[in-house]
Amino acid sequence: MRELTEGLQLADRYTLLRRLGRGGMCEVWQATDRRADGPVALKFLNADLAASGRQRELFHNEWRTASRLMHAHIVRVFEYHDDDDEAPYYALQYVDGPPAGVLEGQSLDHLLGPFGLLADALRYAHGKGIVHGDVTAANVLLDGRGAPYLVDFGVSRAAGAGGGRGGGTPVALSPERRAGEPPEPADDIYALGVLLHELIFGAPPAGETLPAAAASGERLPTALRELLGRMLAGQRSARPTAGDVADGLAAAGFPPRPAKLPGGRSTPADDDAEIRVRSVRPARQRAAASQPSAAAEGTGRGVPATVVVAGLAVLLLALLGVLFLLPPAEQPGSRAAAPVPQEAPDAGTPAAVIPGEEDAGADPGGAAAGDMPFSENVAPVDAGSGARLKAATDEALGDLLSRLERLRYRGIERWGGGDYEAALERYADGDRAYIDKDYAAAGDHYRATIEMLEPFFDRIDTVFSETMQAARAAFEARDHREAIRLYDLAVAITPGNPAAELGLQRSRSLEDVLGLMERGRQFESDLELNAAREAYSRVLELDERWQPAREALERVLAALDQRRFEQLMTDGFTALSAGNFDNARAAFEAAKRMRPGAAEPRDGLLQVDQAARLERIRALEVAASEHETNERWESAVDTYQQALEVDGDLQFAQEGLARAGQRAALHRRLQQYIDDPDSLSSPGVMQAATNLLLELSRISPSGPRLEDQKESLSRLLKRAATPLTVELRSDNQTQVSIFRIGTLGTFGERQLKLRPGSYVAMGSRPGYRDVRLEFRVAPEIEMQPIVVMCEERI
Repeated sequence: MRELTEGLQLADRYTLLRRLGRGGMCEVWQATDRRADGPVALKFLNADLAASGRQRELFHNEWRTASRLMHAHIVRVFEYHDDDDEAPYYALQYVDGPPAGVLEGQSLDHLLGPFGLLADALRYAHGKGIVHGDVTAANVLLDGRGAPYLVDFGVSRAAGAGGGRGGGTPVALSPERRAGEPPEPADDIYALGVLLHELIFGAPPAGETLPAAAASGERLPTALRELLGRMLAGQRSARPTAGDVADGLAAAGFPPRPAKLPGGRSTPADDDAEIRVRSVRPARQRAAASQPSAAAEGTGRGVPATVVVAGLAVLLLALLGVLFLLPPAEQPGSRAAAPVPQEAPDAGTPAAVIPGEEDAGADPGGAAAGDMPFSENVAPVDAGSGARLKAATDEALGDLLSRLERLRYRGIERWGGGDYEAALERYADGDRAYIDKDYAAAGDHYRATIEMLEPFFDRIDTVFSETMQAARAAFEARDHREAIRLYDLAVAITPGNPAAELGLQRSRSLEDVLGLMERGRQFESDLELNAAREAYSRVLELDERWQPAREALERVLAALDQRRFEQLMTDGFTALSAGNFDNARAAFEAAKRMRPGAAEPRDGLLQVDQAARLERIRALEVAASEHETNERWESAVDTYQQALEVDGDLQFAQEGLARAGQRAALHRRLQQYIDDPDSLSSPGVMQAATNLLLELSRISPSGPRLEDQKESLSRLLKRAATPLTVELRSDNQTQVSIFRIGTLGTFGERQLKLRPGSYVAMGSRPGYRDVRLEFRVAPEIEMQPIVVMCEERI
């Protein structure tokens, strides 16, 4: 068995780069494919299992099942390679991304998008009658865009096939599969529900009750909770189909879309099931080892049955001749017979005795003469001479049979013609002579037949070449019956010839190929491009070398691509005209990904940006005007500033910002006076507030808010200008003074007229500690006498 190492060259196209993973049955490597000019993954059956025919069959069945599936979110499987002396392997799509387990704990928006795509992949597989059997996080890979790919169909089976569990991860097995029932699509839905539960809640389901919130802390929408509960139902009939799952996720607010991968790309684990694979160009070639042998199909490879039967009949006839026609051995007392020679007679010695000539060793009266039957063609000979003659004839017959077998193996009956028939007639003459015990004549006929057959060996290559040329001409002329006949003849002439066998295989499918090509052309003419694509793809499945189908498929795919591109552009402009900028941007971005160099998507995105910008400006202008109308000048300032951030040259925003800023400043000044009415008692402050009122009287219209503030300030100015009577009491010993009013001297009682505000009274007396007393004068409070006396001795 070969050793898999980095740099190993395989099949004259693959170069191993690095091992991606190894499991119990398989080993997977990343490789480059020179033909496809890109990376692939190569999956090898482990060397210790390759010696088992059963394991090889299982491995091949895995490839055959996966190769039937052609879906955007199922990893594509390509060529199968098998050499009896080495472990088989096959190529598959290489997805450069982590398994789905990286989504655990993410928000529901990030986590659930890929599952709609994954459910559609299961819907497709179930439509093909295939149950995956092991839908787990390890078997769902995410590419660099976050798109999911279903991988590893190693335990997949046809729906309803057989019994027993048939493999799969235990935690993902449905109750029915654990009970040994045949697989059904509902089992995959159960496994998908288990996977969703693991990623949403951080653990597989432990019972029928679902947690209230996801691992991310989000509460599950009711529709999602109900859908997940149905997927995990204990009975298959209660579970939704894969299509229902995709629709249910979309209805719950989680439409199908790629995931947003957390934290960049991740490195896969060293496990067969966590192999990273990435897309390469699709290839439809299938390895010859995956096809049943021609012998198994009855195409005549190997020794034909007619040759074997005929050869055995002739050999049996010769054996009977040896047993019954040779002269009998001497009885006791008679003369011993001469021994039969083992070597062939000399080429220059006639095999038969000339008529009329007696053998000198014969005894006319002896028993030997009487033992030989009379023949008018052969003179009597002695026993020793007869045995040598028969041995030579048998040797010639054996040589003839050997040559006939070789020619019949090369299909001589189908191309030998009259010359071959003549040789068979001469051979038949020899058999008749042999039966008549005329060994001399039989030997002559056999040797003559050998000479007649000899030229056919020289003609084999020429006849094969001519037959292949005629077969190719019939194939090119679309004459499938003649092509089948001629290629079948070529295979009969040179069994195992790859070109002949391929030609025969292609010829057998030629009629279907031509019919499908005609249907494809009609579909294409009617612009039913999807149907045309299916027809041409089916042609290439039947005959991967049919160049017209390949060209037609490329043409149809290009047309579908153009149609998809145009539809995306139409959707984008439709959404743009409806003011749905997010949908328009998504459509143009998708078109840009399809045609990175195309100008149309770029123009569309510019229009989206411009329209969104204008819409934003209009919205801000309306909002700012509303703020001004309602005298919310501070909010108007913020709104105008936002508009200038969108476009610094907007004149309405510049003027509005200046206007709103001034009004906001006025309101702030007014509110400061209103919030601190005592400060108005100060002459300077009162003058400034009075001047502000005069300034506001010139603003028109003023608005309710401004009028209310003006009225409040006017009232507070009057309040500040109206003095109030304050009663002061002392002990006629304390010198009393009031800050900002003056010294009052000593007194017992005294009244002052003070404007509303805060004041500080000071008292001093020799030998006593000074006193300081703060008090406030305001009409809205009940004034008590202010007592200022120094009472604490020093």
